[in-house]
Amino acid sequence: MTADTGRLPPLAKRWVMPALTGYSFSAAPGLTTLTAVTAVVAGAAPVGITVAIGGLVDGLTSAVGKGLGTPVARECYRWVAVIVVLFFLTHLAESARTALGRALGRRVTGRLSERVMMAAAGPATIGHLEDPAYLSRLGRARGDGTIDMPPGEAVFGFSTRTSLWVTSIGSAALLTRVAWGLGLIVFAVFVVIHSRLVRNYRLAVVETVNQTEKLRRTSYLRDVPTTPGAAREVRVFGLAAFFRDAYQSEWRANMTEVWQRRREHNLFVVVVVVVTGVTVASAFYYLGYRAATGGTTVGDLAIGGLAVRALLAVLRADDNDLRMGFGAKAAAEALAFPVVPGPAGPDKEPWPEPVATIYCDDLRFRYGGAADEVLHGLNLAIPAGQSLAVVGLNGAGKTTLARLIAGLDAPSGGCVRVGETPIEDANRRNWQRQVVAVFQDFGRYELTVRDNIAFGSLAHADDTDGLRAVARQAGLLKFIEGLPNGWDTVMSSGFAGGVDASGGEWQRIAIARALFGLRHGARLLIMDEPAASLDARAEAQLYDTFHELTAGATTVAISHRFATVRKAERVVVLEGGQIIEDGTHAELITAGGRYAELFRLQAKRFEEAPA
Repeated sequence: MTADTGRLPPLAKRWVMPALTGYSFSAAPGLTTLTAVTAVVAGAAPVGITVAIGGLVDGLTSAVGKGLGTPVARECYRWVAVIVVLFFLTHLAESARTALGRALGRRVTGRLSERVMMAAAGPATIGHLEDPAYLSRLGRARGDGTIDMPPGEAVFGFSTRTSLWVTSIGSAALLTRVAWGLGLIVFAVFVVIHSRLVRNYRLAVVETVNQTEKLRRTSYLRDVPTTPGAAREVRVFGLAAFFRDAYQSEWRANMTEVWQRRREHNLFVVVVVVVTGVTVASAFYYLGYRAATGGTTVGDLAIGGLAVRALLAVLRADDNDLRMGFGAKAAAEALAFPVVPGPAGPDKEPWPEPVATIYCDDLRFRYGGAADEVLHGLNLAIPAGQSLAVVGLNGAGKTTLARLIAGLDAPSGGCVRVGETPIEDANRRNWQRQVVAVFQDFGRYELTVRDNIAFGSLAHADDTDGLRAVARQAGLLKFIEGLPNGWDTVMSSGFAGGVDASGGEWQRIAIARALFGLRHGARLLIMDEPAASLDARAEAQLYDTFHELTAGATTVAISHRFATVRKAERVVVLEGGQIIEDGTHAELITAGGRYAELFRLQAKRFEEAPA
């Protein structure tokens, strides 16, 4: 795959449908087999009808004037019965193929979506989810883009096209049987035209979307002078002529491209019509010539004419070609992701030893593609049970340090270890099972409030008493009991019976989630500015509450507000990716260093703020 452009290498384009077909058989063998069978039957039955009509025409030619009870008349009845049966079989098979093809497409899309999801969730670190190129791959694998076509659409389009090609190949074979070589010639000409039609159709759709995007800006330039919000400034600053000229310039540039495309398309349509007309006329002339010279029967002439008519369907380009084109691209991206079984259960492999001192040894970190390091040889020891506050200005490296301690990133240099056990990829998930966190952008899951809190320790979701206890500690129990469905209320008004929570209530849910994790064995709590959007007094109250509720646990509280962490047993100050001060709040104030300076500056700012 070429992650930068989104285009597939030629071999990937050529082999993606066979690979997707094979995947369909492995994901849903029974459903895929039924879809394939019905697609072939739906395509073959019309060929059978053509043969039966030819037999009927020959029979009628012989039966004219000989009565209804003669053998040749009875032969005609049999051909009529065959035609009726095949007619119903065609429509039944087509209906079944459509239903089965859509079901199979949904199944394949679902399985590939799971594959992509598990591959993306497979690494214990999260750096790849912040990589624009990787996120672009994820989007393409889901079918996002110019034309939104998930992988399963390619399966449905392929099943539809299979019926068409079975009919076309069968009709070409019938035409060849009637007049040797004619079927191959007509089929080859129509296939070439079809390939160009599909190419033009896809380009036209993409071009339409692209022009829509371009014309959206043109429309914006046109509408600004008449938009109430901007109309005042347009008049005050005399901008009407500017927007008029800009609109005309962009409109002409965009429409010049459109006109050129239309001229090319019109010329192509003329060529297609001429080539198709000449081909069909030549085929019918040759069939008529063979019939007139006794080379074929009237029935053969009917078969040949119907075969040519059936072959005309090859010249169709429609949404199924879009499905196969753009859906196959999405499938190729999805199939390129590795098969990942998923992480082990929360308590399957516990941390091998009691959590002791957490060490950061010569810790260095650089985000992917960045030239400078965020952390520069940082050394830090956090004894078990200590409450540590990490403070510093924005960009000092506080969040990066928290992510490394939680095992969410792998260091560029140095290591993080717990006691003598380093946190590495082999045990990273096991360590994460010992960590709970309340991040600044904590999760707000559109699930029940029970789920939102139980996620702190999902293996103990049935601990109703524990859920109630942490909800009470977080000041949330009264809110939950007042919800329409209590603990089973979905936290989103987009669902029936669901509700929207305020920012403060969501914050308390996140706190309860972390407390539930601590209740069931987590050994480290990280608070990474979970209340950065609050005022200083509310944030201080939050941290005070946490220090009371988590006494005895190892806690790492991160804040850029110095006054909110004074109750921590220990404070370290980060600046430029290194620890520049370390001590208690009182010790650092007495030392009169960077912490004391920033503490006084922030305190003075709040003292001077108007009431």
